[in-house]
Amino acid sequence: MHELEASLARIRSAWMAGRSALEHCPAEWREVVEGEHGEAALAALTGHATSVLFRTAPGSALEARPLLPALALPVMAEALRPRFRRILSAQRAGTSIERPLIDLVTARGVCVHPADWMPSPRDDWAPDIYAPWLDWVRTESKAKDANAALTIESYQHWPWAERRAALAQLRRTDPAAALAIVAAKGATEPAERRLRLLEILETSLSEADAGFLESLANDRSERVQAIARAYLARLGRSADSGDLAAELAGMVELGKVGLINRRSRLVIKSLKTAAQKTRRNELFRLVSLAALARALGVADTQLMEAPPEGPADTIDGFAQMVATTGSDAARTALLDCLLADAASPLRHLCALAPRLSAGERRALTAQIMARDDGELDTTLSIAGRELGLVPLSAMLTAAAYKSLKELVEDALNGPDGRRTHDNTMLGMALNRIALLLDAPGAADLAARVVDWGLSAADPRLDLLHLNAALKTETIA
Repeated sequence: MHELEASLARIRSAWMAGRSALEHCPAEWREVVEGEHGEAALAALTGHATSVLFRTAPGSALEARPLLPALALPVMAEALRPRFRRILSAQRAGTSIERPLIDLVTARGVCVHPADWMPSPRDDWAPDIYAPWLDWVRTESKAKDANAALTIESYQHWPWAERRAALAQLRRTDPAAALAIVAAKGATEPAERRLRLLEILETSLSEADAGFLESLANDRSERVQAIARAYLARLGRSADSGDLAAELAGMVELGKVGLINRRSRLVIKSLKTAAQKTRRNELFRLVSLAALARALGVADTQLMEAPPEGPADTIDGFAQMVATTGSDAARTALLDCLLADAASPLRHLCALAPRLSAGERRALTAQIMARDDGELDTTLSIAGRELGLVPLSAMLTAAAYKSLKELVEDALNGPDGRRTHDNTMLGMALNRIALLLDAPGAADLAARVVDWGLSAADPRLDLLHLNAALKTETIA
């Protein structure tokens, strides 16, 4: 073997110098490399010998990896996988819809095949059903009892992603038990993971959590301190920020609206300088809703009796304040008054979206879609992971439907110079709508678009076709 290795080294050196290497050919190969194409035969033998007989030694000892864990959902039907792969591949060249696509598939009760998609180690956004795969790609898999419940005693035996998913589920069914585990074990985690554990407490947040949240006032992570303060503010336990709240109160005023049913309305004053506007936006982030209400001498829900009035960016700032520090009652009051006022831009609802429950998202998505503009950004924000549920009837009177018809006409008949742009915009619009519609609605819309002139085989219809096919009878 040593002689062969030396011969191969001399052959490579000769080629690198631009010379023939036949004179360095091992004796055993002489007969094979004779003739007109001897150099080519030698190259083939050298490549084969290099790849088969000599392997690069690993830098460290090889470790056996466990098999990829099976997930709790059935795998997408084999017939649908090529279309799924084509959708993902097409998005690499444009706006990615990887996250909502995975959410849509999961919402239909199936998971993807690991050969088609796998989460990366950084994909903390992946639905909880993929937690075992996340731990596997992070090499954090642990040999735990598959039937064992997550407890304080078994906490360390669970890999991180599965541990967090189990805690989130426990918080929904037994909030006190989940709190006990987070309080006992949270300090052992690094800052980023402590933050992810605290996010679990947002579900069923109550006075029972206040003591633990107050204990985080001196946590070594500022982000952990910030989320603890925000949760305490929602519980009416915000730290005294009287000076800052008084400063912000001087930049707003409480007026009245309505001739018969008089209601309070928060009016955000016009300011003269950019520095003042920047300071007010900063105060919306620093002051809690309860502190502002105290500075104005009213209950926090009185600030949401009517839609706030003022520049759009300041209303966004106020909505973000309510979303971050407002009580559930205040958050609901602002949501209701914004929805009830047809003149209020829907974009202000986006700040409240993270506070919505799955049930609220399902109830609101169709209503928002009917009022949203053609981009449907607010609708997708409100829907979150509750995708593939809206009937087509909710869209037929919406701006998105009219915009879609115009985009199809432009893509088919528009000027040649705009054709590429129009086709790109049409593909994006079809994907956004396909993420929201239920299966019958997706099938119906695909047929309508084909009637308008688009080919049934057009790849821009792939997501509509996949949505329509993801039904119970197609689950493998």
